[in-house]
Amino acid sequence: MKTIFSCYIMLLSLGIFGQIENSPTDSLKNYEGEVVNVYTKEYLNKYNRMKRMVVKVYPYALHAADVIDEIDENAEAIKRRGKKNRFFKKAYKKLKQDFKYFILDLYTSEGVMLMKLIHRETGMTVYDISHKYRGKQKAQVFNMMAKIWDQDLHVEFQPKEGDDKIVEQVIADIQSGLVPFDNEIVKIGKLTYRDKKQKDKESKKKNKKNKKEYEKKRKKRIKEKMKLAKKKKRSS
Repeated sequence: MKTIFSCYIMLLSLGIFGQIENSPTDSLKNYEGEVVNVYTKEYLNKYNRMKRMVVKVYPYALHAADVIDEIDENAEAIKRRGKKNRFFKKAYKKLKQDFKYFILDLYTSEGVMLMKLIHRETGMTVYDISHKYRGKQKAQVFNMMAKIWDQDLHVEFQPKEGDDKIVEQVIADIQSGLVPFDNEIVKIGKLTYRDKKQKDKESKKKNKKNKKEYEKKRKKRIKEKMKLAKKKKRSS
């Protein structure tokens, strides 16, 4: 985004210099051109933070939309209510399996982003999806469980408000090819998830140990400097 911003500024500057060079000194002319967006540092920081999350979770929102379209299309041919409910239950279970370990590996903010993007792509909140395919009672239970982790399954995407407006810009940049994006989803199995968690645990333990050793050495250096300072003071 910073590169795009720099290019805009460069093009704008070249345009201005060209006008000054070609315009007569005794007259002024009106020039019309494209509006150039000027982004603040705060906006760019938010944009980059949103971009990282969107690139990570957007493929799963697109996958959810495709699966839901397929479920609804196949369900149209089923006339009996009981059979349709069983089909919905099985389809929902399959959808949940595709997302289960990926969701468990997300930070809270990434989980919220995923739910918002699912709403953007399907027109339904995660609560609506649970209600439609698993029933009201199950949806309420899921929502209560989500609240334990400070999540709300009713969350919606608001493209004209706050951070969601920036997210909408990121998606527009993805669609125009400005932001590199791979819409392939990686299905994480139980064993893969456990291995990753174990590696993360070991990495954190190692980092903690290294931090302690660094702090120990730093304190030792400070003590040695204080001793040298005292010796110099005595000798003087």
